[in-house]
Amino acid sequence: MKLIAYLIITASVIAGSLASSTAYLTPLDASQERLSQLSLNSPVGAFDPEQASDAFLERLENVRETIAASTEEVEGDPLKPAQPERQAADIPQVTTAPTGEATLAEREAVAPIGRSGDKLVPELVELLRDEGVRYVKTSSFSFATWPHWWLFVLACLGLGGGALLVRSAQRAEIARANALQVGMPENAADAKTVFARLSGRLSELADDLARAKSADEKLDAIVRRIGSIQRDDVPAFVADRPALVSRMGLAGYAELMDHFAAMERQLNRAWSAAADGHLEEAEACLAAAQPMLLQTLEKLKG
Repeated sequence: MKLIAYLIITASVIAGSLASSTAYLTPLDASQERLSQLSLNSPVGAFDPEQASDAFLERLENVRETIAASTEEVEGDPLKPAQPERQAADIPQVTTAPTGEATLAEREAVAPIGRSGDKLVPELVELLRDEGVRYVKTSSFSFATWPHWWLFVLACLGLGGGALLVRSAQRAEIARANALQVGMPENAADAKTVFARLSGRLSELADDLARAKSADEKLDAIVRRIGSIQRDDVPAFVADRPALVSRMGLAGYAELMDHFAAMERQLNRAWSAAADGHLEEAEACLAAAQPMLLQTLEKLKG
């Protein structure tokens, strides 16, 4: 189920990204009332000034005059004092031969039918439609004219559905883990059983140290007993995370693992010191691990 959920989430992210890229794309078949409130964000349409007919050029000129007439001038701030007019300095004209780039830029500047910032007045919309333009990119977003809003909504629903499937799969895994633990106190995967075994090995280690007659015997006992804990008990305890989280919650599990990890660090230091032949340091680390062992046991029982 998780694989299907992740596939749904991935497909939804891709679909949502594609749909959002068309958020400012407006179809010209929308109502003129809505189009009149929008302006072009990028040039649209193209024509060849040298090959265009006189009728087309005249029509385009009329459209641009209409756009210019419909553009309202921004009034100045009435609270701001009037500024004196500034006279531009005379700059001598320098006549140079136009470069290829300048010629191309000038050609491209007049090539678009609709220029950036032009309002979608009825005359411009009609001209663009006659030239086969179906969509334009506007400077403001309008949900009513967004052609692929349905795909974005579908992607959002897919993300929500995929998240619910992932959460449901995780709950099912935790439930199965809990079901395996019920009535199986001797199960090696049960955190309580694992910790009881770990505590028993530490108790056996304390007996070994009490019976040992030499430092070498003590060092050997520490390396052997803690080595078994590191190899068997620690991984098994950590592997029972789903059942612990289900029973204790994330906050309780985090507090439990704080005590357990602190105890594990002291045991690792004891093993390392014993392996290097430092008995006093190893015994000190074992003594430091005892309070953390009791704290872990209290949290596990609680």
